[in-house]
Amino acid sequence: MCYNCGGAESIQVIRLVRLFFATSCFAFCVLHSILVGEELSNKDSDSTAQTSHSSKVLSRVHVKHAASRPKTLEGWVWAKDEEGGGCLLVEPDGRLHVLVASETQKIEPTSQTFVPFGHEQMSAALRKQLPPDFKILVSKNYVIAYNTTEAYAKWNASIYERLFRGFYNYWKSRGLELKEPEFPLVAIVFEKRADYLRYAEKEDVNAESTIGYYNQLSNRIAGYDLTGIEGMIPAGKKVNTSELINAILNRPSAERTVATVVHEAVHQLAYNSGLQTRMADNPVAISEGLAMFFESPDLNSPSGWGGIGKVNQYNFNVFRNTYNAHKTLPLVKLIQDDTSFKDPNVVGAAYGQSWAFCHFLMKTKSKELTNYLTELATRPPLETTDPKRRLADFQKHFGNDIEKLERDFLKYTLALKP
Repeated sequence: MCYNCGGAESIQVIRLVRLFFATSCFAFCVLHSILVGEELSNKDSDSTAQTSHSSKVLSRVHVKHAASRPKTLEGWVWAKDEEGGGCLLVEPDGRLHVLVASETQKIEPTSQTFVPFGHEQMSAALRKQLPPDFKILVSKNYVIAYNTTEAYAKWNASIYERLFRGFYNYWKSRGLELKEPEFPLVAIVFEKRADYLRYAEKEDVNAESTIGYYNQLSNRIAGYDLTGIEGMIPAGKKVNTSELINAILNRPSAERTVATVVHEAVHQLAYNSGLQTRMADNPVAISEGLAMFFESPDLNSPSGWGGIGKVNQYNFNVFRNTYNAHKTLPLVKLIQDDTSFKDPNVVGAAYGQSWAFCHFLMKTKSKELTNYLTELATRPPLETTDPKRRLADFQKHFGNDIEKLERDFLKYTLALKP
């Protein structure tokens, strides 16, 4: 689950933005582009990973009424309300603070340059922030904090890294060079679901119906170990990664388990690579459709995931059932606004149709979609886009005849072979 903000041009409405960001989508998302900066030359070295940021000044923000925050925060001021005094502050670990004027006592630029954390600093920060039983697993692009089995953490890391390579290669093959993440990508894996829910509550995320989510403010994925929760492996028993993967993939819930792990990681990658811009007005149908395009599990693969763009059996069935019940949503509505994703009566249909529509665009209008995404990524944070402009931006790349596009989309999707 990830959260997509409709935004607002003035930081004076930031309290509403924070409230929206604090929740999470049926598989929502976040951090990216303006935050990304130049490509990193070596992600494994703290010293080299902290270069090319000379244009970003380290500032100290003194916070009033800081019940849940330090009284002084240090980071890069991404955006500032010159009249009201509020700001968006990015800490060196990538976490974003949305500070309204009533909370901001003083913004004090320093003579220092903002330097993002490398892997070692991120690991140290997580050790301080999490309970003492958490361990740290560092891979090439990720820092994973966990208090479950090492085997389960390694399985997550293997999927994340495989996805990372596939994601970048996929867009490169379509002529889009993505930026390297500015911060190490963080995932937190809890042994117990109850601890996961308590953590989510602290982040103001309603995670009761989820098995994982991606938080745009923290820029972190959170989830829990399904093997321990569901009793797949006896407590205290040590298993290797291969045994654990086999246990996971033999479960009836394997398809959704793998899909969720990948889905949240796609959101994180999209917002850290520059494909999408955090806090910009990204249509939820596009954000979620992209994540579902990449999430499709391959249970014949050694890790459970091994391909991009395969027909997503689960979402295909959702879409087909919706179509057979004559309840598909007009494409214009999905493009113009996100209300379908907030309506419990149609949210399932909205997700299924978003997958189907993005699959259609990826496979038949890849160049147009790439250009459309590139334009969306240039939108500034907190800018409101009205429905007319949303539709006009879409038609600029896909043509004015939405009815024909909808007919082509339905014909294509209904002919797919799951």
